[in-house]
Amino acid sequence: MNHLIITGATGHIGINLVHLLNKSGKYDIKLLLLPGEDISMFKGMDVKFSYGDILDKEFLLSEISKDSIVIHLAGYINISSHDIDKMYKVNYQGTMNIVDACITNKVKKLLYASSVHAIIPAQKHLKMNEPTFLNEKLVVGDYAKSKALATKYVFSKISDGLPAVILYPSGVIGPRDYKVSDFGSLIIDIANNKLKAKVHGSYNFVDVRDVANGFVSAITKGEIGRGYILSGENVTVNQIYTTINTHLNRKVFIPTLPMWFVKLFAKLAELYYTRRDRKPIFTKYSLYTISSNCNFDNSYAKKHLGFKTIPIKVSLIDSLTWFQKNMPDLFQK
Repeated sequence: MNHLIITGATGHIGINLVHLLNKSGKYDIKLLLLPGEDISMFKGMDVKFSYGDILDKEFLLSEISKDSIVIHLAGYINISSHDIDKMYKVNYQGTMNIVDACITNKVKKLLYASSVHAIIPAQKHLKMNEPTFLNEKLVVGDYAKSKALATKYVFSKISDGLPAVILYPSGVIGPRDYKVSDFGSLIIDIANNKLKAKVHGSYNFVDVRDVANGFVSAITKGEIGRGYILSGENVTVNQIYTTINTHLNRKVFIPTLPMWFVKLFAKLAELYYTRRDRKPIFTKYSLYTISSNCNFDNSYAKKHLGFKTIPIKVSLIDSLTWFQKNMPDLFQK
């Protein structure tokens, strides 16, 4: 039985992936977790746990075993202007430590969860494929830069014998969002009718279940040294609002504000949300993201990994339904 080691298992992709892998019964699974992390979502599963930090090189050297398959999902997603140093440490330094431990201990394969944010933006309406060149100076935002640096390091070590496959998910949505992602917060706020205005814009979203299936397929089908874009559909902000409100059987008029106006007050809005211990939605980075080119081409993953996608309207409703069932206290009575 193949020995699987997973970092970031309590994240959105990780939880769905562990459920899928455990159900298959094909793998001996060990999760590398931070001390004190909630593991209730893995109750009843045949998985092992080991506690430490990916910033601890000795911990990784002791836990990553020879001929194992490592899936590195651990990362820090941050669309605000806070905790920038932490983001670089986790996303970049943590990945370097994982890579170095994989080389030293001679693993069978490393699957690294990069991000489409690491891909250098193309002009509007042009399709973006798996990158052959990465440069943190040519992407916008610290999250994108941290992922570009990390991905570049992974690629640089393949010539040193690192058996790595890189996966590039786009914006992930769907069930089992236990930590309530940034997009999960948006869904909840729309459902609670807390957002009184919206902006024009769009982004590419993919169902977390499809991403999990993509990783499972890459374990056996992923080619060493290759990258695979795991993207879904381009969805407008208006379509997101309309889908959720239609599902809730209500008609809500929400005015659309000019982008320049929202950008002008983005810092104040972020401060407002932070002081109320809520995740900011429309930050400088998120506004850039929904204004930029999001035409990511997943045809290579479809051809070589058998990657398939669920309609995003289904994903939106499934995500809302999961929150309502599992986190009812987040919704207004």
